[in-house]
Amino acid sequence: MKMIFSKIIGGFVFTASLALAFTNCQKDQSTISEINFGELQSEDRAQPIGCEAEIPAILDVPEGHKLAYRTYATGVQIYEVRRSANDPNVFVWVNTAPSADLYIQPSFNNLVGTHYGGPTWDFTKGPFKDEKVVATRLQGVTVDATAIPWLLLKAVESLSSPGNKVTYIQRVCTVGGLAPAITPNESNLGQVEHVPYTTTYLFYKKKNGSS
Repeated sequence: MKMIFSKIIGGFVFTASLALAFTNCQKDQSTISEINFGELQSEDRAQPIGCEAEIPAILDVPEGHKLAYRTYATGVQIYEVRRSANDPNVFVWVNTAPSADLYIQPSFNNLVGTHYGGPTWDFTKGPFKDEKVVATRLQGVTVDATAIPWLLLKAVESLSSPGNKVTYIQRVCTVGGLAPAITPNESNLGQVEHVPYTTTYLFYKKKNGSS
C-alpha cells in the first residue's frame, strides 16, 4: 500500500514539475519571440548593439523621441549612368533608389517589411504593421570608406501613410552599396548596376507626452 501511495505521489510530483517546466518554456519562448520581433519596450532593449555605439553625434535624434524598432536590411543600391548636371560631357553614377528587405534578426530571418525609392519603408509585421513611412535626408557621414554613409532621416508626414508613428530613422552599420568604381563614359549612358549592401535601420517615435 505504501509503495502504491509512494508511486502516486511521485507521479504527481513528476507531472506537476513537467507542467511547470512546460509553462516556463512557453513564457521563455514568448519573451524570446517578443525580443526578436524588434519592438523596443524597455530601456535595456534600447541600448546600442555592436556598431550602433559608434553613431556620430551629428546623427543624433532630437530630444523627445525614442528608439522604437530595429531592423536589419539586405538588398541593393541601384545606380544609373547619367550626364552630370554641371557638365553634360561628364558622365556619373547616380544613385536612383534602394531595394531591400527588412528583417528582425541580424541573420536576416523574420521578414517584416521592404525598403525602396522615396526613400520609403513599408511594414508588413510588427508595431508599425500596415504603415508606410517616407523620409527625407537630414545628415550623412562616412564612417567606413568602403560603404555608403550613415544617415539621419526625418519622416515626411504628408507623404507617409495616415497614422504613421515613425518620426526619425537612422541608417547605421552599413556594409557595401557604393557606386561602381569604374569611371563611366558616353558608351555607358543609361547603364544600370545593382550593388549589394546591408545596414541596420533604427526607427524612432515620439515619447509619451512629447508634442
